[in-house]
Amino acid sequence: MLLYRALNLPNRVLRRLRGDTRDYRLYLFEHLVETLGDKRPANILEIGPRDGVDTERLLSLKPERMVQAELPHARETLEADLAGRGILDQVEIRYGNIMYDRALDDLLPFDLIWCTGVLYHNPEQLRMIARLFDWTAAGGHLVLETATARRFPTRDLPCVEIWHGVPREDMHKLHLAGHITHLPSRSAVAAWCAMAGYSDV
Repeated sequence: MLLYRALNLPNRVLRRLRGDTRDYRLYLFEHLVETLGDKRPANILEIGPRDGVDTERLLSLKPERMVQAELPHARETLEADLAGRGILDQVEIRYGNIMYDRALDDLLPFDLIWCTGVLYHNPEQLRMIARLFDWTAAGGHLVLETATARRFPTRDLPCVEIWHGVPREDMHKLHLAGHITHLPSRSAVAAWCAMAGYSDV
């Protein structure tokens, strides 16, 4: 993972110099497509689907089933976003908390799990990754994105920063929010994925 970042540094610098402001999720998707090659996942799960942009990208992979998992309070916004994009009828939405509800049990396993912007909200991060591994089909893929450790000395160490009772001015400076308490480093996320059973992290 760290080697990939080092090798990718020239590309990231060039994108900045060229003023490329594309959403980072597009790069995640492009990397996924490159990794998949000719394979197409039949059963896709998108956790925390946000604005429907990633959903459209995932639908372009032509899955047999596209499932979304979202918290119940987001129902109205999610369905309005998907309807506005004309794709509401192409997805199956299950509402509930993936850590505690069994709303997805009848659909397992998934060939691809797309989980962006969710991990750092969960204080049981290793347990969540282990659950995602259990839901991933043999030979399947997990795309996982999360906020990571903020302090420079700990960014590349296999550790988790705990942020609690942080002064407001420091929260702004460090791009923190009150609901974010556990920030793993990149190495910690890679270690958790390996501990859960994922290979080629």
